[in-house]
Amino acid sequence: MTHAKIPADGRERLALDMQARYYAGSSIRNLRDHYGYSYGTVHSLLLSVGTTLRGRGGVKGAKHKRKQS
Repeated sequence: MTHAKIPADGRERLALDMQARYYAGSSIRNLRDHYGYSYGTVHSLLLSVGTTLRGRGGVKGAKHKRKQS
């Protein structure tokens, strides 16, 4: 899926919407699928509005804790 170039006046609004969804728990891949932009475009837009990105591997829950030996 390809999109037209993001208009400058809508770019920040789009990036801030993505940022809100990212901070609410969506992954970059989820955002990519939701908006139809490439992973790289979503990543760049998030960085353009100062988003603090999570580390690789996603959110870890209790089932991912290491067993104590």
